[in-house]
Amino acid sequence: MAPPGNRAPRSRAPLIPSVREQRAEAARFRRSLTLVGLSVLAPGTAQFIAGNRRLGRTVLWTWAGLVVVGGLVLWLVPPDELAGLFVRPWLLTAIKLLLFAATVGWITLVIDAWRLGHPPGLIRKHRLVMVGTTLALSALVATPLLLAARYASAAHEAVVALFPSREAAAASDGRLNILLLGADAGEGRVGVRPDSITLVSVDVRTGTPLLVSVPRNLEKARFAENSAAAAQFPDGFSGEGDRDEWLINATWTYGEDNPELFPGEAGPGVTAVKQAVEGTLGLSVHYFVVIDLDGFSNLVDALGGVTIRITEPIPIGSDGDVLEPGLRRLDGHETLWYARSRTDSSDYARMSRQRCVLGAILHEADPSTVLRNFTALAEASTSVITTDIPQAELPELIDMAWRAKDMPITSLQLVPPLIAPADPDFAVISEQLDIAMEASLDAGTEVGRTEAGSTEAADAPPVVDLSSVCSYE
Repeated sequence: MAPPGNRAPRSRAPLIPSVREQRAEAARFRRSLTLVGLSVLAPGTAQFIAGNRRLGRTVLWTWAGLVVVGGLVLWLVPPDELAGLFVRPWLLTAIKLLLFAATVGWITLVIDAWRLGHPPGLIRKHRLVMVGTTLALSALVATPLLLAARYASAAHEAVVALFPSREAAAASDGRLNILLLGADAGEGRVGVRPDSITLVSVDVRTGTPLLVSVPRNLEKARFAENSAAAAQFPDGFSGEGDRDEWLINATWTYGEDNPELFPGEAGPGVTAVKQAVEGTLGLSVHYFVVIDLDGFSNLVDALGGVTIRITEPIPIGSDGDVLEPGLRRLDGHETLWYARSRTDSSDYARMSRQRCVLGAILHEADPSTVLRNFTALAEASTSVITTDIPQAELPELIDMAWRAKDMPITSLQLVPPLIAPADPDFAVISEQLDIAMEASLDAGTEVGRTEAGSTEAADAPPVVDLSSVCSYE
């Protein structure tokens, strides 16, 4: 037996919390979780219950006011007017700053709620749970706010980069006319030449759209009255040398070479095409949009692709690949080839396919799709599109586009046998334009049918309802 002074120390049994202590710990843990959770559902609640009551009351009233005002705005303000608000740079900047401030403030309130839950008074396991929960809930409240701030930032950058600050043009005879040009500086070409020339004419009262396709090989194009080019070419755009130098799509290159005839902020090339379309159609062109065809595929990809019904095999590239007939979901690369392929195809068939692409983009660009792909669309647009549409015009254009979204699109193709591109009859062009405008105002009256992408486009009636032609579903 060991001497009394040298006894071995007794082992101490672990302390087991009493039932009362366990219940108290569970109550503290529940309270901590509740305070943090309430800060997510109704920011300021934790402070009102367990902290600075004045701060909590102020935050709660502010939060409730924002919820009520937001609900009333969504309920009372029409979607088109609401969308028109979000293309104003000053408002987008204010929204972005407010969202960042709200993110910081909300996360601060969640962390303060964690503090008010007195984590040092919890056991280690519960403290770890509270840290993880607080971080997760902070990310939960921050993610949608930061995403919205990113959308606002992307929208602001796109609006400022794409649209100049200038006064809006007044509509002519109740119509706003926008010239869409597919710019092509492809291999073997001298300078930039529009591969596609389409005028979008919209009735500002109803929003009904009309697409007028002008063949790129049109000769003897007239220029706008009282312009220097009209005085230079009283009998139309023509002269000696290669005929390709005097096609309507060659006016861009001619304008670049003769800038003194085409003054303006837009540049002499696009101004020359704009004046040629004005004189040929006898319509004022209020704005232009130039789409870089080399980057067009990025825009389609950003939209998520388009659905088009293909009626005949369309070759892609030089490897023997083909777009087979049928209802197809096309990516950007395939859409560009569908619109531009020249193999076994006439210019007029390509015009038919190009207008189907325009209609498909409008068909796909519903609000949910645009919102889902918004940042990608904004980034692609700034590198692909050039326009002189002013920022001040955007709310009105959004309103018209919203109204036109579900309307049939009337289309007029100025192709044989309606006109002979080598010697166009401008009286016939004017007459057919009047017919097309009347048809577009009927908003759904089908004037004729043709097969999209058919090489027999010359036999098609000139005015058609685009939805019946292209059949996107």
